[in-house]
Parts: sequence; structure tokens; C-alpha cells
Amino acid sequence: MSSGAARSKNTSLLGEHYDKLAVVVVLTALLGSALFLWWRIGEAHRALTTAAWDRAEVGDRAYDPPDMEAFTAFVNRLEDPPQIQVRERDLMVSQLRVVSVNPDVRTPIPYHAMACPWTQYPQPEIGARDTTGDGIPDEWYVSHGLDPFDATLADRDYDGDGFTVRQEYEAGTSPVDPDDHPSYALQLRLRRTASRPFALRFEGVQQLGEDDVRFHLNDRRQNRSYFVRMGETVQGYRLVDYEERRVERPTGGRDASVLILEGPDGRRVELVINVDFSVEQRMAEMVFLLDESVYRVSEGDSITLRDNVYNVIDIGRDRVLLRDAQSAEEFRVERKTEAERRPREEMEDHDHMMIDEIW
Repeated sequence: MSSGAARSKNTSLLGEHYDKLAVVVVLTALLGSALFLWWRIGEAHRALTTAAWDRAEVGDRAYDPPDMEAFTAFVNRLEDPPQIQVRERDLMVSQLRVVSVNPDVRTPIPYHAMACPWTQYPQPEIGARDTTGDGIPDEWYVSHGLDPFDATLADRDYDGDGFTVRQEYEAGTSPVDPDDHPSYALQLRLRRTASRPFALRFEGVQQLGEDDVRFHLNDRRQNRSYFVRMGETVQGYRLVDYEERRVERPTGGRDASVLILEGPDGRRVELVINVDFSVEQRMAEMVFLLDESVYRVSEGDSITLRDNVYNVIDIGRDRVLLRDAQSAEEFRVERKTEAERRPREEMEDHDHMMIDEIW
């Protein structure tokens, strides 16, 4: 037989028995794997047996008993779950809830709950709650029949008296009674201030009778004369004293008598006859927010706001001090806030303008 015929016969034999040969190889590999696993299991079993004998030789050891407190509390809560109080008229209506103040568990709880039903964390008293965060307690709203959950209510004028609910709360007045409101002076805002020379000039003294002495005062701005007695008031200043003086000079004597006036704030002004008073007088322009009325005043003047009279006590650079003529309560009038100002007013708001340029 030739070599080519022999190879062809061997190839044919291999092709006929290839499947059987592959099965034998696979079975051999599986058997090897099983023997390896059996050996590893035996090794592990011997290691466990050795460890068990080692522990047995050590003997019994003391151990800390488990803490059953948490487990007991959990079982108790399962047996007695928290009960949420059912309030009247809650059927078919969503229950009002708030967020627990517990910083660790911010869960929604019933509004009236004094403690969180889930964590028993104490909640603030209802009277101290501020649901909307507007600075006004819920209890105050409820006491006046208002909705404590309306976030827009604080900045509304509920009773139409010109004051917001927040202003009524801060003043301690009723937000639902238009006749009970804060002072109207709180609705005044300072627009600008200015200075001008003191208007009154002491011109002389007239003896009209035995007991009738008149003092001649002249308003330099309006060119107007006043003839007033001691104790009377002119432009907010009351005549309180008079002192005759005379200055002697080589060329002759000169009358230097002094007339003393007292302003509404108790400050005294000494006017020397025929001499201009050099101290400047402050003036202010204020706006009444309720109707945008403008009031131009100087120290000693009075203004009337809806039948309430206020005296101007003092004028500073950035504020005006008023006093209620009836209650003697004092109020500080500040400048307008940014929300209250108008663009035109912002352009005109100068602190040190000459009075002739303003009024």
C-alpha cells in the first residue's frame, strides 16, 4: 500500500470516530474537575474540624447580653401603633398638615398635633406658630377672624383704613376695624430738607397803653409785620422775656435790647433789636402716602392729618420729629424707602438746596 493510501485511510478512520474521541476528552476533563473539587472539599472539611476542636479546647467564654431596648420599643410600637386624632368635619376633606420641627425627621404631621405622632418629638404651641413665615403668629390672625394660611394677607389693607395688616399688628390695633388704626403720622415720609435764615427780626417796642406793650416783629421772607404781646406766639415761637440793653460808644449810645423767644421744643432764640438772627432754620417737605399730599413745614409748625394735629418738634438732616397734639406721643418721620420712591423724587431729593430754589 502506498503512503498516500495509508494517510487517506487514517484520516477516514479519524473522521468516523471524531465524535467519540471528543466525548472521551470532555468526560476526562469533568472527571478531573470532580476529583479536584472532592479534594478541596476534603481540605475544607478537615480545616473546619480542626477549628472546632480548637474552640472546644478553649472552653466557654463570657459574652455581653444583647441590648433589647430598641427591639422591645419596636415590638411595642407594632402592638400599639400611633393614633392620629380625627377632628370634626375631616370626612372627605384633606387634613391640614405641617412639617414636624424635628430636624432629623421632617415628616408631615397634623396641624394641631402637640407632638410628632411618629417620633414623639414635641411641637411648638399653636399660639407661637407662624405658618406663612410673615412674622405674625397664627393665633393673632385667628383672634381677628383672619386666615393664618394666606401668605398675601400681611401686606394687604384688609379694613381699608390705609394701613396693612402687618402695620396693624405692629401697632397693636385691629386689622378688621377701620376706626381702630395706628397713628397717621406713620404714613408720612420725608422727601427733602433745606435750611434758611431765621425769618423773624426784632424791630422795636411800642407802648400803646399803660399795660399794653407790643413788640414789633417782621417776617423777612414775606415782608409781614407782627405786633404781639409778651406770652403770645408768632410762627410757633412764644415771647417769654424782654431785656432792655444799651451799648455806649464814644460816638453815642445804641439800643441793644433783647427779645427772647421760645420754640416748641423748648429752645430759646435771643433777638437783638434791628439785628438779623444768623442761625439758620431747618425746613422739610413731607408726603402723606395715603393721598400723596405734600406738607412743607418748619420747626414750630403744625399739620393736620385727617383731623389729627401734629406739631413739628425738630427737623434733622434725614428725619422730622412730630408730636401728637392730643396724646403727646412722638413720631419719627423717615425718608421714603426704595419701593415708595418715584424716579422724579429721586432726582429732586437734595439735602442742602437753598430754600428759594425749593419753595
